[in-house]
Amino acid sequence: MKTAPILIVTPTLADSPFLDATVQSVLRQEFAFLHVLSVPQAKVDAVQRRYPHATVVPDAGRTGGIYGALNAALDAVPSDWSWFTYLNDDDLLTPALSAVVRQHLARSRPEPVVYGEVGLIDEAGGVVAGITIERSPAWIPALLQSGISPLMQQGTLFEHSLVDRIGRFDLRYKLCADLDFWLRCYAAGAQFRRYPERVAQFRLRSGQLSSNTQRTQAEQDEIVARHLPAPIPAWRRSLGVARFRLYNLPKYLSRLRRHGLRRSYAILGGRSNPLPVH
Repeated sequence: MKTAPILIVTPTLADSPFLDATVQSVLRQEFAFLHVLSVPQAKVDAVQRRYPHATVVPDAGRTGGIYGALNAALDAVPSDWSWFTYLNDDDLLTPALSAVVRQHLARSRPEPVVYGEVGLIDEAGGVVAGITIERSPAWIPALLQSGISPLMQQGTLFEHSLVDRIGRFDLRYKLCADLDFWLRCYAAGAQFRRYPERVAQFRLRSGQLSSNTQRTQAEQDEIVARHLPAPIPAWRRSLGVARFRLYNLPKYLSRLRRHGLRRSYAILGGRSNPLPVH
């Protein structure tokens, strides 16, 4: 039975110097996909000519921001897609995502949320570090209540029926609606599965929105409190943090060799998605 294409949405103002590289990383995937670019109304025709493979739709305007652009794309495209992910116009998908998709869809009952490893790259595409990721989804609540990010949005896939059930991105959040989106999935009982392959690259560059750390932290705290209101016992949170750091020890050591004793938030330049990597 043929699987419907995977929906990949790229919200963009179409002026990113990295957009061509982002698009090429999508075109290199070996699964069937529907690539949707959500752009300002005035740029739709020009962007469509620039990227004829894609479906180009108008975004929700300046006030809608990135999450309004994602909602506009989800509302505009036909319903014949199987999974959904989105990719910022400066980030990259890796060829390993195709292998993960093949492996996951071969499962008899594939979990509706799939995530993998994500690397950090600089503006020139050079490797900065690997992002710390939680191997076992069961520890997600303990880590979130400890202020640690268990996964990244880049390369994370959501099954179509789950997206329909969860709804759209919550526009009250300007920086962390992606955290709210996948945490709503988790709170609704959706099963997550992690793969060890590096499925995406997250580009660090100056001027990123989430360098507004005060607002980012306030949104994160509100989202975690809303969806995980029951306090996790202190022993479980401590154990979760300890095992997280143990499993990610090779990444910490690599980061130490490359960057000395600077903490991760210094390497990240203030950007966190959805929570600071410690």
